Amino acid sequence: MSYSLESIFKATYWAISRHSGALSVLQQKAATGQDLNRVSDDPSRGNQILGFQTDKREKEVYLKTMEEAISILDLSSSVVQSIMNELANARASMASTMSGTTSTQVRRTLATELNNALEQIVSFANSERLGQYLFAGAKSEQAPYQVERDGNGQIVRVTYQGSQQEQNVEIIEGMEISALLVGDRLFRDDTRQTPIFYGSTGAAAGTGTSSVRGDVYLTVAGSPGNYQLSIDGGASWVTVDGTETNAAVVHSETGEVLYVDATGIKQTGTEPIRVPGTYDIFNILIYARDLLNNTQTLDDKTLDSLMGATLASMQEVEQKLVRSFPIIGGRIETLSNLKDSMEDMKVNSEDEVSRLLDADITQLSIDLARHQLLYEMSLTAASKIFSTSLLDFLQ
Repeated sequence: MSYSLESIFKATYWAISRHSGALSVLQQKAATGQDLNRVSDDPSRGNQILGFQTDKREKEVYLKTMEEAISILDLSSSVVQSIMNELANARASMASTMSGTTSTQVRRTLATELNNALEQIVSFANSERLGQYLFAGAKSEQAPYQVERDGNGQIVRVTYQGSQQEQNVEIIEGMEISALLVGDRLFRDDTRQTPIFYGSTGAAAGTGTSSVRGDVYLTVAGSPGNYQLSIDGGASWVTVDGTETNAAVVHSETGEVLYVDATGIKQTGTEPIRVPGTYDIFNILIYARDLLNNTQTLDDKTLDSLMGATLASMQEVEQKLVRSFPIIGGRIETLSNLKDSMEDMKVNSEDEVSRLLDADITQLSIDLARHQLLYEMSLTAASKIFSTSLLDFLQ
């Protein structure tokens, strides 16, 4: 069968172009190590790869969120442990005064230790990480605890300014968790009981539910039929005639209310009052410090009784802190397990991308050698054709 020069030329040109194009594609695969460099090369496989890559990026975002949350919770756990250590040492100092032979000077020294512990605990409670306060809940941008000081610079009140709601973040689709905790839940007991009156004025707990927390002092002044009651050191007064069973005595600064049964009042004076189940780590230390300093000049019997009750309340607050560890530890464990699972899924997505995208180096080498050989043979054939003269063709 005879072939025209034109058909031979076209066949040779096609072979050179085909093998040259194939070599270009194969060389690009060899350079990148990828079997697919453009989605248009294989749209179906390209879409699968894009899907797995998107899934991988989503998991990387979730993993970063989990790692951040675990880091915050680990720090929170360490801070709570430090607070517990401070409180345990303070309780030990308080317990040492129960021997009955402790001098006034020793008590004042111990009071100074408790004051130092209070300052340290406030600092711990206001811990932050990267601009986020650990125990402020959803208001993580501001310090959760605000302090008020007297003229001597000592803390007289610590107020929670954070949120009562936790700051939840999505760790996986459809599941949220918070690493920024609500300090008011961790550091405060909330099992309010009936106020206990320790003085001899005759005042007693009213029938209403008081909102005062911790320890207060009820001042009774006046005379029978015209007594005045105050719980803010005389800044405000409530007058009773002795028939009231539920007189509301309001603290002018805090707005807290103490309901008093005034029917049994028989004399004036200062009445120490404790409200069990309402202590937090701050007000118990403030009260313990002031008891050691005996700022209200209480008699020894009342002082000893209040110290014993205060020591028991300190232990209750400490137990409240102990119960916070399972909360923090449980979240750390949950996040760690989820993180491990997420990392496994991320690796699976990476493996699928690699399977679909990576070139088979062995096969690639064979294809390169084959197309290189065919390309060179095509060039050799072309050189033969273009070197043929008209005389050779006629022959």
